[in-house]
Amino acid sequence: MIIVCPSCSGRFYYDENRFQGRAAKRLGCPNCVHEFDILNPHQPAPIVPSGLDPLKFNRYVLLTISGVPMEPFVIQQAFVLIGRSEGEIITHDPQCSRRHAHVHLEQDGSVWLEDLGSTNGTLLKGQPIKEKSRLENNSEFACGQTRFQLMIHPIARSRKST
Repeated sequence: MIIVCPSCSGRFYYDENRFQGRAAKRLGCPNCVHEFDILNPHQPAPIVPSGLDPLKFNRYVLLTISGVPMEPFVIQQAFVLIGRSEGEIITHDPQCSRRHAHVHLEQDGSVWLEDLGSTNGTLLKGQPIKEKSRLENNSEFACGQTRFQLMIHPIARSRKST
């Protein structure tokens, strides 16, 4: 799996077998040595207690894994529009519609993807989506020729000493 450092945005490969059944691992970035936690992609994303802001518990990042290279996009609002010429994420991909799809972050921390009637469709796991579809940690989806990956990182909270 591809890991992105939340500090320097450096990308590196991490072998999923190294989780050895654990839900998360603490890593040190080989570029900037920043330490952060990553979630096992085979474990469900942490559930945010109802009524709380999911952005206080997790960091939601969209990576471009193929197509025109873009900086990692940190989701900081409930709706993120992806399009060729409009939106928070502009792909400059001729196969992507002007207003292609949106990613929606719910209050419970769940993340959803919806095609906005695009010409070439939005693919999730290689299949066109026909309705709003749930994204999990490490989900990959495509808008035109641009492939994205959703990364969900728990936000480290300081522990009070007793």
